[in-house]
Amino acid sequence: MSNTVETSAGASATHTVRCLLRVNRVPETVGYNVTYVAIGVGLASRWPVDSGTTALVVLFAAVMLSKMQASVADALHDRELDAENPSKSVISNAVSQLGCEVTRTLLVTEIVVALALWGWLTHVTGTLLFLACGAAVTVLGYVYSYPPRLKERGVVNHVTTTGVDVVGVILPVVVLSDSALTPSVWATLFAVFLYVFGYHVLHQAGDTYYDREFGVTTFTQRLGVTRSVRVASVATILAGIVLCACGAVLGGAAALAVGVGYAVLAARVVGRSERAQSDAVSRWFHIGWVATFLNGSLAASLFL
Repeated sequence: MSNTVETSAGASATHTVRCLLRVNRVPETVGYNVTYVAIGVGLASRWPVDSGTTALVVLFAAVMLSKMQASVADALHDRELDAENPSKSVISNAVSQLGCEVTRTLLVTEIVVALALWGWLTHVTGTLLFLACGAAVTVLGYVYSYPPRLKERGVVNHVTTTGVDVVGVILPVVVLSDSALTPSVWATLFAVFLYVFGYHVLHQAGDTYYDREFGVTTFTQRLGVTRSVRVASVATILAGIVLCACGAVLGGAAALAVGVGYAVLAARVVGRSERAQSDAVSRWFHIGWVATFLNGSLAASLFL
């Protein structure tokens, strides 16, 4: 009897952890956030290993918590919509199993701890940039789903989300290293902005039909799925060209390959119903894998 109870308790704890990971979207986001940080380290002209490692770990934790609270806020606000979307129903189920009150408590806790970590970075470095970035990432992540709901603000949504990834994650790592922000660094960040914009647009393209059915107005609805995929393709190919020009050949080649892949996907879905197009994009595109591949390839280029 004792073993049965222990097994049941263990299974329950494991199930709760899985639900927490799902509402925070950790499996989907952790890889490409780790590689964002790797890009920042690669762009740094020097790295203070002894004094900088702890701060870098704290920065990564602050970034993840700020982004996780945005995922939790989105999971709470859009749980009914997610329930109707085959690619996101597991998130809605996770909220239901945790309970809305527990999920809200998780949201508040993550916001408080994230801001405390960003504040600590400002305290030890004497640079307000970290607290300012933390506050911006946290607020923008929350209002992505809640009023003024950036999710429904057209291209502003993608520009803001992309800016959070580049200015709120990679740039603070470079600043933490006390390295110079040279023209080459800015050009590389611009290229990252282009391909990150591309995969955020493509990610939303997979939700186009389901968002429309639920009354959510998005950028990809206005463009249509095929045009949205083409926009992502052009932005990613341009990123590849810029990276090759900057000497990051491996990262540039990866962006060019992905951009061409997007173009092929656009050709495959053209002429289908919006639902079939959305389902095809969701089936063939996974933001976690694509983003990690692009970021990882660029980071490898910078370290070579």
